[in-house]
Amino acid sequence: MQPMSDFNPYTYRDSGDFKVEPVNSSGAFKKFEVSFSSACPTDYPQLDTVTGEYCLPNTDDKPPLVLLVHGVGDTSTVPCRLLAGALTKSGIASLTLTMPIHSRRLPAEMKRDFYSLSAQDWYNLYRISVVNIRQALDWAESRSELDSRHMGVAGISFGGYVSAIALGLDQRLRAGALLFTGGNLEKLARTRSSRKYARYAVSDELYRKNQSRYMAYVAEVAARGFENVSPPQLGYLFDPYTFTPELKTKPVLMMNALWDEYFPKEAVNDFWQASGKPRQVWLPAGHATAWVFYPVIRRQVVDMFRKTLLR
Repeated sequence: MQPMSDFNPYTYRDSGDFKVEPVNSSGAFKKFEVSFSSACPTDYPQLDTVTGEYCLPNTDDKPPLVLLVHGVGDTSTVPCRLLAGALTKSGIASLTLTMPIHSRRLPAEMKRDFYSLSAQDWYNLYRISVVNIRQALDWAESRSELDSRHMGVAGISFGGYVSAIALGLDQRLRAGALLFTGGNLEKLARTRSSRKYARYAVSDELYRKNQSRYMAYVAEVAARGFENVSPPQLGYLFDPYTFTPELKTKPVLMMNALWDEYFPKEAVNDFWQASGKPRQVWLPAGHATAWVFYPVIRRQVVDMFRKTLLR
């Protein structure tokens, strides 16, 4: 059970109704489906059930666990499953969660107008996502076959947003891989080249004023702690940049694309610097085409977690 806080929307009271069902097994690993009730109840039944694919290496040792968190679009689960197989071969267990933005969970009315969701809608999706990640850590701590002292998270795009927040909030996460993502949502919205989302159109003067106010808030969070600072606006609560003071304290791998339509290099570099300049790998690609370099991504991610989680 997590304590409640006025300024921390990611606290929760866990239901603890975890279920694990075997799916199949091979010579290298066993596969299970994990399910549990979301600790953020809503008016939409499909949002309130969380499922995940759990891959466990066949080993006599207790393996560490990496949570794999997909981005927008169901196809984003494909690289998660590929990475799950690669991690398992290295002796690391994985749990690929089905997030609220997956078609299985996203309410129909949100699907219809996905690129025009309100700030409140996004706040709810971020909150549910981060709380579901933290619930998965609760589940892992209950599993005797896992070494729950050594857990990490890898997130792709939107999954990277919520993984960064969880990594900054939860000390049970020892390391993270943030793939094709960034922070400072206002700057990303102003500088991205994608036309799927409406361009963030404000005057230069107002933009600079907003950025100054946000950076003052982040500095106060660094000095006093996230739970002790009242946010001037709702978006600050779900901006990964808010959590960079804590990201500095943990091993992080960032992988980004030079011509990413959603995460421009300038904004990504600001996030990288604020996060303590962790290891960063740039790929000559766009947001989706970066997966052409999957062998490079796989090697970097697996090596990172082998060095930080395997003992």
